[in-house]
Amino acid sequence: MDGTLTLRFATQATLDIKRITRELSELQRQVASGAAANDLRGFGGASSQLLNARGLKAGSDARASVLNQLQARFGVQGAALGQVAQSASLLSNSIRDAISANDGRGIALEMDMSFSGIVAALNETWNGQPLFAGERQGSGPIKITSLDALQAASGPDDIYNEAERHQTLDLGSGAPVVLSKKASELSDGLFDTMLQLKQLVEGAGGSIGQPIDQGTRAQLQLIADALDTQAGNFINEEGRAGQLRARFTSEQVRLQERSNLLLKEIGEQADADVAMVSVQLNTLIVQYQAAAKTFSDLSKLSLLDYL
Repeated sequence: MDGTLTLRFATQATLDIKRITRELSELQRQVASGAAANDLRGFGGASSQLLNARGLKAGSDARASVLNQLQARFGVQGAALGQVAQSASLLSNSIRDAISANDGRGIALEMDMSFSGIVAALNETWNGQPLFAGERQGSGPIKITSLDALQAASGPDDIYNEAERHQTLDLGSGAPVVLSKKASELSDGLFDTMLQLKQLVEGAGGSIGQPIDQGTRAQLQLIADALDTQAGNFINEEGRAGQLRARFTSEQVRLQERSNLLLKEIGEQADADVAMVSVQLNTLIVQYQAAAKTFSDLSKLSLLDYL
């Protein structure tokens, strides 16, 4: 064989071996990583679409994570609202029992205990943030700790410490959802009713006593009815918290389904086709062996010596 022709074939065989080696390395990388390309540049014109899909998936996952955390919040929130409703109902029942027994000596104690339970519930927090203080962080929204302080308050600023705006959550629709009313909105009527009871007790010398006169009996009946109404308001608010929890659960499911669809789309574009890669690997190995044998025959060297 002519020396020039032999050199040409040997050079071509060398180039083929280098090309096949690069392609084998790339295919092995795809098998190891599962990705069709190292970076976005490797996807060419599909890179912008892939980048957009990844951004949408990240956004869906982030919102779903927030909603998942909020499930615990609404559990705590519902329990706090239920505690206020229960405290108001217990006080109402105590008043009715006192009227029935014609003995009001235990009303003052029940009143103070109920007020303490109401304040503790309205000052409940979740992850360090008050549930009913709007956007404000820190301590609870109720500053007073006793009915004496409520009676001495000259206005709402002496009772409440809360933000001007509600705490809200925007699910991406541009319409923020109010997570809860503020303590002042929830408790204003209840505190007025308890203040009436406080004044009635004080007017009786600190204790309603026994027996209960007809005028006091009528006032106590009105206060008990008002307490039942306020308890019902808190039960309704507890129901609203449950509705929000169910709504956010549905939204979380929707976001997860969207994330799964986007993941499938990303995989179709970015993931390597393992079956096809395996066929290509086998084909390239055959080509490599053929090229190496050609070079070995032409150079009269073994493949082992060449490598």
